[in-house]
Amino acid sequence: MDSHLTPKVARALQQHWEPLYRSRLHYLVMWSTRGRRPVLKPRHADRIRKLVPQVCVDRGMELVDVVVGRDHVHVLIGLRPSQSVASAIREIKSRSGLELMADFPELRVWLGGNILWDERYSVETVSPARLQRVQEKLHDIHEGREPMARAG
Repeated sequence: MDSHLTPKVARALQQHWEPLYRSRLHYLVMWSTRGRRPVLKPRHADRIRKLVPQVCVDRGMELVDVVVGRDHVHVLIGLRPSQSVASAIREIKSRSGLELMADFPELRVWLGGNILWDERYSVETVSPARLQRVQEKLHDIHEGREPMARAG
């Protein structure tokens, strides 16, 4: 093999090599307040809508949308195949919970402690073809344009 052709390529790869991801896996994640108590007011929702994008930028996640109800949060995120959905959710919930409790001490009183979020969450994968429809549906439900289905 002719070695005078390979050093440039090898040197370029050694200096800055990162895997290239052409795909993202999209997830719709929902978690609720502890005890599903309806304690989230518009000021809390505004703060959540600022905190979640910060966490996503810090961790290299693609944030598609955040929708906040009185007792729960929906986050639509895109992750690289190498990113763990459980780690992403843990990071978003922990940072948002800590900052909300620090900024709004009334939440400690209303929830009777220092824990804002319930430990459980639900995750649903979303195909690229359904992404926009899921986003529209979330906004329709949370803005009162469409009633939520009731168990019955």
